[in-house]
Amino acid sequence: MARLLEYVAQAFEALMRNKARTILTMLGMLIGVAAVLSVYGLSSGAAAAINANANSSDNPSLTIAPDPQQANPAIAQLRYRDFTIVKEAEGALAPRVTPFYFPTFGSSRSYAVRNHSKHVVALGFSWYGGDEKLKVLAGRTLSPQDERAAANVAIVNHDLAYEFFGGYQQAVGQDLDVHGTRFTIVGVANTDEGTASNYFGGTYFFVLPFTTFHNFAPQSVDGIYLWLDSPSDEDAAKQIALDALHRAHGKRAVFTVRSNREMLENYKKAVDIVAAGLTAIGAISLFVAGVGIMNIMLVSVTERTREIGIRKSIGATRRDIVLQFLTEAALMSLIGGACGFALSLLALNIASGALAAKIGALAIPYAKLFIYGFGFSIVVGVTFGVYPAIRASRMDPVEALRS
Repeated sequence: MARLLEYVAQAFEALMRNKARTILTMLGMLIGVAAVLSVYGLSSGAAAAINANANSSDNPSLTIAPDPQQANPAIAQLRYRDFTIVKEAEGALAPRVTPFYFPTFGSSRSYAVRNHSKHVVALGFSWYGGDEKLKVLAGRTLSPQDERAAANVAIVNHDLAYEFFGGYQQAVGQDLDVHGTRFTIVGVANTDEGTASNYFGGTYFFVLPFTTFHNFAPQSVDGIYLWLDSPSDEDAAKQIALDALHRAHGKRAVFTVRSNREMLENYKKAVDIVAAGLTAIGAISLFVAGVGIMNIMLVSVTERTREIGIRKSIGATRRDIVLQFLTEAALMSLIGGACGFALSLLALNIASGALAAKIGALAIPYAKLFIYGFGFSIVVGVTFGVYPAIRASRMDPVEALRS
């Protein structure tokens, strides 16, 4: 152990003789390790988040909607009664079935509000997932009880709250009179995150439970959500739903059925492919860094020929010379790798914060990153330091002293 520490001290001293050259050489390791660890950490964390979403009961198992590419879309237009038809046909196979209305499919409408010249957009919201899905700045979110009772309650956006009531705190508890129908405002939506950031955009809008929305503005629905107890029931539930809808709309009606699990798996595959490509680029950076280490070590061997001759003449063995130069290469690589690991932590912290809003919290495997970073650094340093070390050990001491 004492001998090893002596090699490390000598290696550090040798590296400090040419600080600029050493730093530039370690820069390649820093970039390579940071790239590989960042990509691996993000892909692993994203995969874990996707799996968590796939297994979460908050997300619907199947989504049914009319196929917009069919020759006559009107015959497949879903109505509120289609939701009840599918729900009855599924029975115990789908414990939960709801219709959904999203403005991205054109189901939103504009309505004049009494005593105001402004128009607002009414949106239907299918409750699933709780408070984390529809975030609010003040008050509360919509609840399953509101949905079951078709309660005349609403969530308004920040702009409407300020325009009509002077602030989002003041808006909670007020009545919104739309076409003679009064809705009690129970919350103000946070449009910076959660579901509202994705779907409830626009200048002024208010959100109703989907049952209330149907009573307020009877019209077609955009699709139907189904929750299943087991992924193995997806094929059976899909066929039952399609059979029920074809009986109601005819065989010519075309519907699309999307599996949330399959979509997440496809997304995970795409993430894995991108991660593999970026990891390959990072591996190339590591290879280039290794070549740089070999090059610098060969230069160091040439510059220290006389030192090698002196060490051999006073009893140093070939093994001692090999270990000395291997320690220098490994130390250079290890320091660069440590800096790369630190840089990857910074990059992961920034990237995971941005991705968490989209796919959920990322479970970054920091322990593995540390092990892999340490391992990459040692392997690269030793692998690319072997040839210079062997070349130094093979020098003839007499010839080395003459030089």
